[in-house]
Amino acid sequence: MQVAEHMTPSAIVHYQMADDATPQILIDPNGEIDTRIDPAYEPATIELHDARDSADISFASHGMQFVSDPTAVAAFDADRSFRDVYDPEVKTLIKRVSGAQEVVIFDHTVRVDSDTVRRPARHVHGDYSAQSGPARLREVLGDETAAEWSKGHYGIVNVWRPIAYPVETAPLAFADPTAVVAEDWTNVDIIYPDRRGQITGLKRNDAHRWVYMSAMTPEEAVVFTTFDSRGTPAVAHSAVDLTVTPENAKPRQSIETRALVRFA
Repeated sequence: MQVAEHMTPSAIVHYQMADDATPQILIDPNGEIDTRIDPAYEPATIELHDARDSADISFASHGMQFVSDPTAVAAFDADRSFRDVYDPEVKTLIKRVSGAQEVVIFDHTVRVDSDTVRRPARHVHGDYSAQSGPARLREVLGDETAAEWSKGHYGIVNVWRPIAYPVETAPLAFADPTAVVAEDWTNVDIIYPDRRGQITGLKRNDAHRWVYMSAMTPEEAVVFTTFDSRGTPAVAHSAVDLTVTPENAKPRQSIETRALVRFA
């Protein structure tokens, strides 16, 4: 069943619980390998605004930008051989969209909406906090180079695109940052057996405005901010579950690429 064109689609998102003062994600707790325990989330039904109808959304104004950007990569295989072609494409895209002078790609994650592969993240979050952003800079670049970058303006961006076919389930949606206030955010600790990480979670606020791109294709991508050294908030995002989906919809497949960016 297709959503009628005149209707605004709706979806379910999962916010961080407002009364959870110390939210934690536990990875492999007590030696239980391949186990993840999430904090409680607050589900909410939201309206989705289609970026195809919004010409004013840009990286400069909203920290995110949807683009037409076909890739020459035929398949994103597990051996990561695609990086020889894809990394230069992504670097060029990031520089064009964000104005960054230097780009260092450090991570690719392929997700499939299936129990057998890493699934899309269905909780509203930002990828880094005020603590974990600089920590990732040091981990990737080393102390000396990180110290040099820290003298200026740097950030972390994510480039997300569908792969294989257009998105029919679990599209990636974004909380319009112009409608998010600082009090909506909370830090979320990720507890591993041998270390700790930290992301940010977003608490429910009915003033939030949610944006996505309908039927996004592998020839399209979205570039968005996940950390900024000058304090520009990350763009909160989540896979969402549409309340109406096509019959026999194929599970979403996507790749996300994270990169450190250095501005002039």
